[in-house]
Amino acid sequence: MSPPPPASSPSESLYRQIIDSLKEVVFQADAQGRWTFLTPMWTELTGFPVDQSLGRRAVEFIHSEDRLRAQELFHLVLNRQTDSRHEVRFLPLEGRPLWVELFARPLLGDDGRLQGVCGTLTDVTGRRRTSDALARRERYLSALVEMQHRLLAAQQEGNLYKDVLEPIGRASGASRVYLFEVQRSDSGQQFMHQRAEWCAPGVKPEFGNPRLQHLPVEPDFHRWGELLSRGEVVSGLVKDFPPSERAVLEPQGIRSILVLPLRVNDVWAGCVGFDNCVEEREWDRLEVDLLSAAAGAISLELEHRQSESALRERETRYRQLAENASDIQYRYRMEPPRAFLYVSRVVSDRLGYSPEEHYANPELWRQRVHPEDLPLLTQTMEAPQQVGSKPVVLRFNARNGRTRWLEHTVAPVLNSNGRAVLVEGIARDITERREVEEQLKLSEASFRILLEGVPDAAAIQRDGRIVYANNALVSALGFDRAEQLVGRALSQFVEDDVEEVPGPPPDPSGIKGMVTGERRLVRRDGKTRVAEIVSLPLLFDGAPAVVSIARDVTEQRQLQARLTLADRLASVGTLAAGIAHEINNPLAFVISNLSFLSEEMRRSQLSLEAGGVGSTTHPPATPKQRSRAELDLVEWQEVLSEAYEGAERVRQIVRQLKTFSRPDEERLSPVDVHQVLDSVVMMAANEIRHRAQLHKDFGPVPNVMANESRLSQVFLNLVVNAAQAIPEGQAHHNAIRLVTRRLDPGRVLIEVQDTGSGIPREALGRIFDPFFTTKPVGVGTGLGLSICHGIITNLGGEISVESELGKGTTFRVVLPSLEPRTRSRPSNQPAQVSLTQRRGRVLVVDDEPGVGKVLRRILKDHEVEVAAGGRQALERLQREPDHFDAVLCDVMMPDLGGKDLYEAVRRTHSGLERRFIFVSGGAFTTNAREFLEAIPNPKLEKPFNEPALRQIVQELVSRGPSSTR
Repeated sequence: MSPPPPASSPSESLYRQIIDSLKEVVFQADAQGRWTFLTPMWTELTGFPVDQSLGRRAVEFIHSEDRLRAQELFHLVLNRQTDSRHEVRFLPLEGRPLWVELFARPLLGDDGRLQGVCGTLTDVTGRRRTSDALARRERYLSALVEMQHRLLAAQQEGNLYKDVLEPIGRASGASRVYLFEVQRSDSGQQFMHQRAEWCAPGVKPEFGNPRLQHLPVEPDFHRWGELLSRGEVVSGLVKDFPPSERAVLEPQGIRSILVLPLRVNDVWAGCVGFDNCVEEREWDRLEVDLLSAAAGAISLELEHRQSESALRERETRYRQLAENASDIQYRYRMEPPRAFLYVSRVVSDRLGYSPEEHYANPELWRQRVHPEDLPLLTQTMEAPQQVGSKPVVLRFNARNGRTRWLEHTVAPVLNSNGRAVLVEGIARDITERREVEEQLKLSEASFRILLEGVPDAAAIQRDGRIVYANNALVSALGFDRAEQLVGRALSQFVEDDVEEVPGPPPDPSGIKGMVTGERRLVRRDGKTRVAEIVSLPLLFDGAPAVVSIARDVTEQRQLQARLTLADRLASVGTLAAGIAHEINNPLAFVISNLSFLSEEMRRSQLSLEAGGVGSTTHPPATPKQRSRAELDLVEWQEVLSEAYEGAERVRQIVRQLKTFSRPDEERLSPVDVHQVLDSVVMMAANEIRHRAQLHKDFGPVPNVMANESRLSQVFLNLVVNAAQAIPEGQAHHNAIRLVTRRLDPGRVLIEVQDTGSGIPREALGRIFDPFFTTKPVGVGTGLGLSICHGIITNLGGEISVESELGKGTTFRVVLPSLEPRTRSRPSNQPAQVSLTQRRGRVLVVDDEPGVGKVLRRILKDHEVEVAAGGRQALERLQREPDHFDAVLCDVMMPDLGGKDLYEAVRRTHSGLERRFIFVSGGAFTTNAREFLEAIPNPKLEKPFNEPALRQIVQELVSRGPSSTR
């Protein structure tokens, strides 16, 4: 078929010129699918000349696997006369297949009759290749996370390098990965010593090579020393290296190499090397950056160990100085197991207890402190950073029965991660001074009896200043003693704008300090309480004054807000459960179909590797054809694997939706905090990825007794808050870190750290107050952290926060734990039981047609019949109750649910119900959940675990129908 005739008018010529200049290929095809028109861009895209392509069928240029799909698209456009768009692979004249977006629409003639199709072809190959690069990046990041976990284990075991090289070796595809330390001799000469090595299967280890245990840097590796000491890398093909370096590397079979420096306190301390003994391949920039992060993690661990050694030396010097001081000097370990690490000898003179008695009893001060001062002592010893440099006065009962007043000045000792692990303090005896002060206070106590019987907070003000405050007000504002309030104005603790109440004052000078109405009181620690305040004028000690009484209504207001929020959360949970159910059904047959295609592809590849099968019509493939086909099969297998991986990620997300969809359930059970945190990270991934890099520093911790959905709500709120505290666009400069630690027996610590903007110091004390938020108007309600505080407190735990503007925030959650019990961990794979293999009869009951098709394929070794709903299945079972060996039944169906079908069968054909296997995609009602928990039948979730499904069915088939009677 010839190309269209030349343009017959200037306008047509201009139109043709515009069409030919487009970056997409513009085409026309007749009703038989043959090209009738192609723009010159066709030749640039595929390499085929236009004149040689016209008249040929379009499917000849399409990849064989995509031809059927392309033909269906072509017929769809012709039959329905609608537009359609799809991505298919075109075969160019040379090179690999191209991914092309095919847009087609019906082509009508002047008489309105259908002549064929027209449309465009757009090259999208670059976009597809980008997705491959992202997958490689994910592989490296996973390896870095695993290496961090192994570094933590190495820290605990004392062996820094054990097993940390394997993850990055496998991720990089290297033949050999090793680590060298650099040391200097007494003469100043540098030597490299090999300390660890990992080898890929089939690669000869070099760890025992004596030449690598005392390798001098000079003169043979002078170039390496200069580059690595400057923080640069050594990389390239060994054949291009200097002869002195090749003499060491080539006997090891190394063809290309990458060496990264290790730096401790900004000094070159060693290197990590990656050998390639199979091919001459250089590492690209992305790989170098990611592997440099692994080298950086090892460097940080080396620095940490050096810091601990320096700390021990400092402690020795500290003890020598402390023994000669007149004040008590002490050091106390804050982390479990808590203990006095050092107490100076003068403590025996002050309290009557020797240092040895302190070492034997870490709780000695808590037992001897005045009961009123116990909270302040706890804060001083466990959170010294909150006390600061301000002296803290505490009362202790000495051994002789006398009360001693000790003025403490404390400072925290931080580890390399910036976390307070010790508290150092000096306690000065001020007993004589305080006894004199207490005698003076007793002479002024007569007027304070007036309001002590009032249960609500009360204050008396004169000239706008407090002259008396009862204990309820002192406690409500977070102070220790009433004297701390005397002389201050009550209005300075009221957050709302206060106007003095107008009216005729009894004194010409007027009355100051009239505060009325519902106000928010700001405590000493910054927390906010809501109170109803009433103020009245009166005469006090013969002079005009104002008495103000405040009733705390915080809990009532908070309860009202929580009820409103709970109603909204219930609606969101119902919606999430429905979405999870609707996604799980199609996801079940998508994953199963991908698995089936992958297996078929593997079989085809094995057949092709075996040489193929010849026939009279199709001669055996030549070696070149087999090689090309093998490459295509490998690529298609990779595409299927990527699609399967994506579907699996969707399955995990849907699984988390099911967890978050039942916030109204309050049942407590053992919960794995790591599983909760992993779920939260998946749910919050979209918030995190554009703002920060996520790091998990998980330690071995026991389960906690909690409600999983409530705990997930707490940590989702904390993680999202951490992400929103970091601006978008600089994810590589910011981090969110999740840390878990086991404190003492019975407690687990979880930290959410971020490098965001931080929280102002004045707001830290109020961060858990209801209705308080640091976010802009319309972004936060001020209830999230308050609800988190309530959930953690109700679980018997604690939640606290530390923050510094411009440096970030750390939320700490401490939960009571369950002591670990020895028990066998459930296997992910079903137990393999020897079963009699026979072909059985299986009834599949599911309202989703795709699920039925998938189950028919999975159970192809059996005779499978599919019922499109519960009612159809009931009719079939009632006709022939003994016909089926097993019944695979969905739980949630519109016409007759799985529970109702089960009950109906049990009533009419007792024993048949024991052949049921229930499958579900989620969205359980309370009634359905209780039903599944009560029955002994097997249960499976969508998407299916195919081996488990086959084995459960085979078990029922092997028993036969008679076993259920």
